[in-house]
Amino acid sequence: MRWWQIRKRNDDLERELLCDLELEEEEQRERGVPPEEAARAARRALGNVALIRERTHEAWGLAPIERFWQDLLYALRSVLRAPLLFSVAVLALGLGIGLNAGVFTLLNSIFLQPPTFKDPRSFVQIYPRYTGWSTREDQYSSFTTEDYDAIRSRSRVFEDVAAWQASSVVLEEANKPNAAQTVTCNYFRIFGVDRPLIGRFFVSEDCSRGFAAQVAVLTEATWATDFGSDPHIIGKTMHLNGSAFQVIGVVSSDAANFLPGGIFVPYTMEPLLDRGRDLFNSADVPWLGVAGRLRPGFSRADARAELSTIMSQQDRAYVKRHNSTFNRKTNLALTNGSFIENPAVRDRVVAMMALILGPLTLILLLACCNVTMLFLSRTVTRRGEIATRLALGASRGQLARMLLAESLLTAIIGGALSILLVYRVPLLVMNAIGARQSRFVLLIHPDWRVFGYLAVLVVAATIISSLMPIRAAWKLDLLTALKGRESAATVRSKTTSGLIVVQVAFGFVLVCVAVLFGRLPSLVTGTDAGFDTHHTMAVPLAVDTSAANHAGALTFYSTLESRIVAIPGVQSVAYASLGPFRPVPPQEIRLPGQTVGQGKPVSVDDISSNFFSTFGIPLLRGRSFNSADPTSPDSDSVAIVSQAFAKEFWPAGDPLGQSIVTPNNRRLIVVGIAADTKSESFGVTDGPRLYTLRDASALGGNLYVHFYGDPKPIENAIRDTVKALDRTQIIAPETIWESLEANAVQMTSLAGIILFMASVGLLMAVVGVYGVLSFAVNHRSREFGIKMVLGASRQTIFRSVTLQAIRNTIVGLLCGAAIAQPAMSTLARFLSGPFPLRGLITFALGVSAALLMAVSLVATWLPALRATRSDPMQALRAE
Repeated sequence: MRWWQIRKRNDDLERELLCDLELEEEEQRERGVPPEEAARAARRALGNVALIRERTHEAWGLAPIERFWQDLLYALRSVLRAPLLFSVAVLALGLGIGLNAGVFTLLNSIFLQPPTFKDPRSFVQIYPRYTGWSTREDQYSSFTTEDYDAIRSRSRVFEDVAAWQASSVVLEEANKPNAAQTVTCNYFRIFGVDRPLIGRFFVSEDCSRGFAAQVAVLTEATWATDFGSDPHIIGKTMHLNGSAFQVIGVVSSDAANFLPGGIFVPYTMEPLLDRGRDLFNSADVPWLGVAGRLRPGFSRADARAELSTIMSQQDRAYVKRHNSTFNRKTNLALTNGSFIENPAVRDRVVAMMALILGPLTLILLLACCNVTMLFLSRTVTRRGEIATRLALGASRGQLARMLLAESLLTAIIGGALSILLVYRVPLLVMNAIGARQSRFVLLIHPDWRVFGYLAVLVVAATIISSLMPIRAAWKLDLLTALKGRESAATVRSKTTSGLIVVQVAFGFVLVCVAVLFGRLPSLVTGTDAGFDTHHTMAVPLAVDTSAANHAGALTFYSTLESRIVAIPGVQSVAYASLGPFRPVPPQEIRLPGQTVGQGKPVSVDDISSNFFSTFGIPLLRGRSFNSADPTSPDSDSVAIVSQAFAKEFWPAGDPLGQSIVTPNNRRLIVVGIAADTKSESFGVTDGPRLYTLRDASALGGNLYVHFYGDPKPIENAIRDTVKALDRTQIIAPETIWESLEANAVQMTSLAGIILFMASVGLLMAVVGVYGVLSFAVNHRSREFGIKMVLGASRQTIFRSVTLQAIRNTIVGLLCGAAIAQPAMSTLARFLSGPFPLRGLITFALGVSAALLMAVSLVATWLPALRATRSDPMQALRAE
């Protein structure tokens, strides 16, 4: 039985007892019972009714509910008497809670939710970790085709098992690259997608290994973006990497939580799309992600036990097939498919979520501090009411419960308003990152995690915003409050000082993060890479360099070089194995006489002979490569090293003429020393770098063009030249500077989001400092008046208020630095690859401290000026 039903039943019972009491009184009057005795009997009966009601409520646990309900009703009446203060508090908490809950909703959809909405408990994604193997040693990766086939055919725990691989294809109809997935024909069924938006999904015949159909399914976003939501798209032909595919269906964007890729094709089409490789028929190359659906009655533990047995059999078969050359062993991780459970990226996902939610939590805490100040000032103005309640017998616990109910009511309404931001913030964030990202943003489906997080935020805001008002009420001096006089014991100076310190500290951390990210775009575009980035153009190519097409690829490259050099404005063409500002896998380079393991890690770039002139990298000593230098891997050759390489290997000697040994035991003679560059990390000088001469007949590599003049005509001419030789080549040549600028634009969008959050936090901190100081000045008006009577000048009063605020601000800055330093160091380690953030930490700390000190002084000036206007006569009359 529900509590309100019990209450109604007790009300009915009380009315019946009162009716019986009235009848009994009439009978007593008829019998001539004295009125005094009848009144005493009535009072005893009414007392029994009240006692029965109270005990019934206590027995059913209704007394706390009644008291809580009464406290909420009183809180509602109380806040309605101060609507402006209540509205400001609700808006502050609504903004703080809404920003947190909105961003958490986006993170929840991307990282925490499983990829399927349909029966997520039966969905299992499997990650293998191969050890004792030469490929992808000891890391979580994908399955081989053979291992997938073994799981699919032997498993009895799974109803069905699907596989896929993410890749990138060139969609000629859109004239741009597009994300794609090669999938098994049961892929959509495994992910809980029952029916397409239009058309059909794959059938088993489409994935036949003997004869696979060249068909494709589009996502709704790709259909809308690249095909203009063509209603007649089914049956039309599109071209992927030069091959024709027929569109058979469109999958809804709302069909699952996350379906990566914009185009889906049967996984048997992988050799056709990935020219030059055939992963489908490579038994020992892991490339497939695998997921399945459990049969009813089976658990994930059952699946792990069965799959461990199957993979043990596969390991033994592998060792036997390779004559025990390797001792392969496979460990498995079974997850619900969410990113945060992916063992390969779990730590990075957790760190990323902490870095994103950390500043947002500070914004909520700043909002709570502002609301605390509002409630604190209201508590002080209500000290007469509170003192009267205490004098009439109200307990401190009842008083605390009353103030807590007011905070809870404010937080609940603020939380309810924040639900609007739960649905709007994710879209705003994605639009800020990129104009086209709004089409691809996941459709938000808030689940129990989002509402649980929202509830936690509401409870935390309630507790934080009510602690200090409750403490102030508990410390109330009843005597002075009942006399209507102010009391210094109502709110101590430590409370106001603490609020200033907290708000300055949190604001300082937010500003530090904003300054750090605000400097990243200029760090990217402003770096001196040590070579010409404005007139060096990268030409991306996707050429089939397999043995079957070796002659054709050789002809393509030689013809392309001659035609590009003939373009007006082009000065030279060069090749390199390493690209600027990309991760560089180091190799061990040894000196003669050193054994394997005694060398040092070095970045090795295999370049053409005109590389240095094309990039504009000066040679400090020695000579460059020439056509007479040998390039065969079976013979010794020459090499050019960077300054850092020379200092690392021969700190006091002459590098020219020295010998070095490569990992394949090839001996190289150093003939030149090149200037250091900054091509691996922005603004950081590269470590030891070794340049080797590329074989003239080699294929592949990165093609670069050096030119003069406007880059746009050169880009168009190169694009047309490549397209004329191979129509399947859909390329976008761009200068290295343009690629840096594109990266800077993306980081500018991210910096803009963080700057917005920091601005909100800084505004809350400044308003909070102003509010706290105004409250403290108003609270100390008697003190200032008495000091003036005793001879203190207005300048002395102004100076005392300002110095106290400056001391609190400095303490807040120190506390903020203690929080910001480790946080930014963690961020620097997280982004240690591309960005050298450690050098920016000191800059961010200094700029943020100066900014916070300036705005704090501005917020201090008006309350300090108001303190000088205290009326001494009013203070004397109060005494």
